[in-house]
Amino acid sequence: PMRKLLGVERVAQLESALFNAQDNVKQWQYRLGMAEPESPWGASNNPVDSSPSNPVGLAASPQTATPAPANPLPSATQPLSSDQAASTPAGPLPTATLVPSPTPASWTLPNLEPFADSPGEGIWQPYINTPDGEVVALRTFLQPDPERPYALVAVVAFDLTKTRLHYVLGLKEPARPGGPHGWGVIPNEDKQPGKLLAAFNGGFIAEHGYYGAMADGVTSLAGKAGLATLGIYKDGTVRIGEWGKDLSLGEDFAAWRQNALLIIDDGQINPKVHTGTYIEWGANLDGAIVTLRSALGISKDNQVLYYFAGPSLSMPVLADAMARAGVHNGLLMDINPTHAHFTAMRDVNGELVAESLYEQVMDLWIDRYLGVWDQDFFYVTAKE
Repeated sequence: PMRKLLGVERVAQLESALFNAQDNVKQWQYRLGMAEPESPWGASNNPVDSSPSNPVGLAASPQTATPAPANPLPSATQPLSSDQAASTPAGPLPTATLVPSPTPASWTLPNLEPFADSPGEGIWQPYINTPDGEVVALRTFLQPDPERPYALVAVVAFDLTKTRLHYVLGLKEPARPGGPHGWGVIPNEDKQPGKLLAAFNGGFIAEHGYYGAMADGVTSLAGKAGLATLGIYKDGTVRIGEWGKDLSLGEDFAAWRQNALLIIDDGQINPKVHTGTYIEWGANLDGAIVTLRSALGISKDNQVLYYFAGPSLSMPVLADAMARAGVHNGLLMDINPTHAHFTAMRDVNGELVAESLYEQVMDLWIDRYLGVWDQDFFYVTAKE
């Protein structure tokens, strides 16, 4: 309502002033020792060992006890019968040893180089498992802003060889008034305990750039050349690139979503991250303004999907975190409190329960994606 009354640009100015004021208060609190950084989830607990000595995260094979012979030899204090004497070999018996079966590899990634000295920073933890216990998502956090120790970036990595990404158009966004829109709901066949693993926010609402979006054959907003785009192909492949150069109409898409420009392009930070304005990075906030921001990235081999989110982030700081994680191509997703949201979907006694990734900043409508939601979002399922 306020945007319609005052206009997008005026509201953007008011929001920028508010976020600047909030950030100044936080900085003074930390400078005066009135506050300390809090890890998003107690990140120093139970890290995954992915050091060079254990590069693929293999669990140590348990020692296997040597089994006793089926017909044990009599002790020295017991006399041998004539049958035993005839059947007993003159030399020592060979030791029968069971060969342990290989332990399945637990998926992990090399730990990230930390920016600071926060315990647990950059250390991957198992985060989401399939019903059979296979790890398909990891999480860690980074502290990329030396001026804002409270600006912690949560990072989630999905194994796309074992999971599948889906995109849902919201009931109202992104769409033009009276134009095509989605239904804002996860299909029942995917909304099942053990199959639905996670869900998280999409991009900006329509009036903040009219960035293109398509899902299940419905194009709510047309694609624009030069914009960052995440494409989901019908075979499940996920790619991120520039529309018109890396991705384009005519490809075998199940869904695609545009949002601003590429933050990371071919492994390099886009220079406009440092020089751009709200025109490049959204119609409500200048790129230098700190706020809760989210982003998505993909590995060079398109096998790992990364989700990033954290409070008090500027665009350059977010880009630094994405580059440190090894993102090959990446794009901005939604920003500001209430919009940037990620939940893991837990199976609790046969019922789906949404669990917030970052409780300090993602505590409103935690289960929003289990019902009908006005804005677009992504969700992840286990591959069958």
